[in-house]
Amino acid sequence: MWSVHGARIAVPDWMGDVVPEWLAEVVRPKKAPVPWGTMARSVFALWVPLAVAFGTGRRDLALLPAMGGLLSIMIDNGGPYLERVRRIGTTAICGGAPGLLIGSLIHGRGWIAVIAVVVVAGVSAIMARLGGVGSVTGLQLFVYSALGLGPLGALRPWWHTALQWGVGVAWALLLITPGYLLSPRGAERKAVADVYHAIAADLRAIGTPASPGARLALIAALNTAYDAMLTWRASSSGRSRRDMHLMAVLNVSHQLAEATTALRVTHERVPPWVSDTVERLGDAVLAGHGPGSGVLGAGVIHGGAAPRGSARGRSGGALPMIPPQWSASPGALALREAMVSLARVISGSWAPPTVTADTGDATGGWERLRGRLTRVGEQLVAGQIAWEFTLRLMLCTGVAAVLSEVLPLQRSYWLVLTVGIVLKPDYGSVFARAIQRGIGTVIGAVLGAAILAVVPYGPWLLLPFGVLAALLPYAKARSFGLVAVFLTPLVVLLIDLLDTAGWHLAEARLIDTVLACAVVLLVGYAPWPTAWQAHLPGQFADTVRAVCRYMDEALVTAPPRRPGGGTSGTAAGGPPAQRSRLRRRAHRALSNLSAEFQRTMSEPAAVSRRASAWWPAVVGLDDVMDAVTVTVVAIGRGAEAPSPAAVHQLTGALRAVADAIESGTSPRAVTPLPTDPQLEAVTAAVRSVLSVLTRGDTPVG
Repeated sequence: MWSVHGARIAVPDWMGDVVPEWLAEVVRPKKAPVPWGTMARSVFALWVPLAVAFGTGRRDLALLPAMGGLLSIMIDNGGPYLERVRRIGTTAICGGAPGLLIGSLIHGRGWIAVIAVVVVAGVSAIMARLGGVGSVTGLQLFVYSALGLGPLGALRPWWHTALQWGVGVAWALLLITPGYLLSPRGAERKAVADVYHAIAADLRAIGTPASPGARLALIAALNTAYDAMLTWRASSSGRSRRDMHLMAVLNVSHQLAEATTALRVTHERVPPWVSDTVERLGDAVLAGHGPGSGVLGAGVIHGGAAPRGSARGRSGGALPMIPPQWSASPGALALREAMVSLARVISGSWAPPTVTADTGDATGGWERLRGRLTRVGEQLVAGQIAWEFTLRLMLCTGVAAVLSEVLPLQRSYWLVLTVGIVLKPDYGSVFARAIQRGIGTVIGAVLGAAILAVVPYGPWLLLPFGVLAALLPYAKARSFGLVAVFLTPLVVLLIDLLDTAGWHLAEARLIDTVLACAVVLLVGYAPWPTAWQAHLPGQFADTVRAVCRYMDEALVTAPPRRPGGGTSGTAAGGPPAQRSRLRRRAHRALSNLSAEFQRTMSEPAAVSRRASAWWPAVVGLDDVMDAVTVTVVAIGRGAEAPSPAAVHQLTGALRAVADAIESGTSPRAVTPLPTDPQLEAVTAAVRSVLSVLTRGDTPVG
């Protein structure tokens, strides 16, 4: 079995014999670090309300606060504190609380409730078009409306229900506040430091099987860091020198990433003490070195003895010395100059950008507001695929709600609830989620039944509650199916506090989930070709255009220069901001394209076989990006810049193919490509991509 990185994935022999390959790919968990801090917060978010309930003898007081805390844990993705508060607060105020109110109003109203929950499903799907926060808010609106069909909706008065639930949300928010007070910019600083740790890992992996994974990890770290810093800039009320310094430190990573790419493509490994120095510079960022920290910067940029010892020591002190020149290759020279630049910026040898006076132009503010409202309107209107999903979700919800009315199900609201969770549009493959949800619920229901049968009611329940709550964030980072394994018994235990039914509650949960997965697959997936056809062509065309924009900027508009015949532009102020921005966008597009390929490969064989034909083109597009970067680094070291006409000839050929793919026509062979010697590597990579796309075996639809 092959991963999207082209490496063979180890599968146990017994799994290969018993489990079909497509199913093994669907259920395989992702690799992810253990989120110890989130796991601890999850335990306290549930334990405190449960302890209060058991201490007072009021079990009903535990359910709603615990569910409020559970919501905060499930939707908290980490990152900057203010962004986390905004995400959780918006979801609670605009999603969970209205959902609780709707659930109270439709509880016990039969066919009126069926109509109401279908309408809520449509509203939830429309809200999902507004981005990540809108998506999770719409989901929680649907979830709590569906829960209102059960015993949760029978609680009165409704405002008392919302108040208890809000207390749980506030308690979970309070748990993340100490970390912010101790280190207000801790999340952003860690994200920036992770970039340099990822660069060090990428350097160490050159020439090894781990290189593709290290490259993707670096792209992910860059995306996370820039998202965190741009979120800070969007929510900041002023310009802090310390925060601007951190952004300047992050911007230097562009130079190191370009140099690392050049070394990777030429398979040139660096001495271990070079990657160790990059690692220690990342440690210095994490430790908060910079202006006012007392760290000397002048002495760290000169050549000297290679640094020894642990690369991850965070004891403070002076920055590590930059190693002397170890190679005369363009990549090695560019990397050393970038390390010198990074050391200078970390130590404070930088100047904040000049701020122009704010004229307070009301018209400009109104234009920005109108532009933002226009974009929101366009998102809500969306296109055919978005409206088709809305119809699919409403149809599946309607079928599930009707079944809940006509079938003798003990906990019929779980049927409606599970349909919405499995069919969520932006959480990956519907097919894979249905399979994972079904398998995870089977295991979780058995676990929940065992807990209810063995553990007596009372304080002893805190033990399984704590274990399940701790494992939930870990499962969330690994697999959707693994979430169901721990979430199912946890919710079963919480609901049983309100409506005692023993292990039979787990049995009912299992039946409802399996039935919901069947509804999703038979009603919301199989009859809709757009649900199971690959969406790779359109995304591939968009990625090609992103790569072309970077090529035009890097090789024509603003190629690196050697000012005065001296060092490259990398050391003299860094690369142009536009080139850096377009490079990030191109790499983000490539990363998203690989993720879409991975998602499609978890679909049934009829879909995954069509998607697999795109893999050589996806890999080839990565090679084009690497070849452009190598050329940029060589120009920065004094190589002759290519002819603009030759560059435009290459990007024109790629754009023509992208247009053909997007229009659903087969790409045709293009005219001869340029023979400019400065573009030899780029031309070879582009020719490889074009040959794959024009030979006729790559589907365009």
